Formats: sequence, structure tokens, C-alpha cells
Amino acid sequence: MSLSGKKILVTRAAHQAVELVRAIEQCGGEAIVFPTIEIVPPPSWETCDRASDNMYMYDGLIFTSTNGVKFFFRRLNERNASTNDLTTKMIFVVGDKTKDAIERHGLKVTLVPERFTAFDLSKQLGQEDLHGKAFLFPRGNLSKDTLPAALKFLGASVDSIVVYHTTKPKQENVDEVKSMLLNGDINILTFTSPSTFNNFAALFSTSELADTVRRTKIAVIGPVTAKTVEDAGLEADIVSKESTIEAMVGAIEDYYGSLRQ
Repeated sequence: MSLSGKKILVTRAAHQAVELVRAIEQCGGEAIVFPTIEIVPPPSWETCDRASDNMYMYDGLIFTSTNGVKFFFRRLNERNASTNDLTTKMIFVVGDKTKDAIERHGLKVTLVPERFTAFDLSKQLGQEDLHGKAFLFPRGNLSKDTLPAALKFLGASVDSIVVYHTTKPKQENVDEVKSMLLNGDINILTFTSPSTFNNFAALFSTSELADTVRRTKIAVIGPVTAKTVEDAGLEADIVSKESTIEAMVGAIEDYYGSLRQ
């Protein structure tokens, strides 16, 4: 077992942690679930409902996460709204997981970049003729404006609608986990998004955070999360080349494999 004896902190939202926990355990590691984010519906669906009522106005949709797909289609289902109109739309997505989520609704993805970031999608969109096109972008409250800005530069219009909020969950075991971290009992911290890291870091004083990272290693999904860690004055020891759970766990295995060699 490549991760035997390793304790790995999982900071994903509780409902999304199962995949990472399973991957860690299959490699012999021990997953310690400590969600630093919670994904919840927006306070109001008014903007989303208005957009879905006028779907005929849009030439395409953009999804940058499985959460965007999940909450958007859940809302359509709650209102008994048909998805038939979406079959003729262009659909641009970030990541294979997001692509799979779209296809489970019987829809076809028009474009997904080889690298799983919004920036890479915006670069590929530069090769498309989007002048005069209108797009709907179901997104989270913390999503950046990279894609809308790129589309507007290409002559398209974008309506961004918030379909989920990323918030801090109530933590009942903060003291227990902090004690484990400060005692060096946890080997790896995993972060799958900037918000998982930022909310984690907010639990510690500057000196506590410095002490923690001296005793453990940081593993992240993709360059965006790695940059967030760097902006905090820290360093990601393990960065997966692809923004997937499988790639991150594989990168952790490779890290320990290189140490054994």
C-alpha cells in the first residue's frame, strides 16, 4: 500500500469528500475528514429563474464546476422546467468531471480544454467565432470573472447567475484537528480549491500556520490552488498536473515513492 501509515487531511465539502477518502484508503492511507467549506443554495433563485424562463435568448452555457451543473439542473427540476431547449445550445465546460455531469443530463459538451482551468478554457474560446453570441454562466459566489471577461473581449455577452454559495461550515472538531496538526500527527494537507485553503488558514494564527506547515506537507489540485497557497507565503509541496482527485492522489503516491527511492 503506497500510502500505508500516512494520515491525510481532507478539507473538501462533506458531500464531496467521499471520492477522495475512498482513493486515500485504497492506497492504504488514513483520511481525516475536516471540511473547510460547505456548498449551499443561494439566498434567492430570482436571477436564475428569470434566466431559465428566457433560455431562448442564449446561444450557449458555461459551466466551470460540477457544483454549477448540480445546482442549476436541480433548480430546473424543482420548477419542472424542460431541458429540451438546451440540446441546441453550445456548452463549454472546465474539467472532465463537469463534462460527465452535463452528459448525465443527456446533453453534449461543445468544448472542454485539455487543462482543467477557466483560464485554459478562455484561451481556447479565442479560436471560436463568438461575436454577437449570448451565454449563460451558472456559477458560485466566489467564481472569478476570467471567462466572462474573455467572452466579452471576443464580442459575446455573458449573464452570470449565482446558483450556489461557498461558505464556512460549523466545525465541531477544530481543537482536536489543530492539536493533531501542531503535534505533527498529520502527514499531508489536501486542498482542492482556493476556498478550502483560505478557510483552513483562517483557523490559525500566523505563527500556528507556520508551525503546522513545518510539520506536514501540502498537496493541491492544479495551479490555481497552488497559487493561492503561494500568495499566503507558503509552498505547495505536491501539485497535481490535472485538476482531478485521481491526479492529486497519484501525485501524493509519486511524492512518497520518490522519497523511498
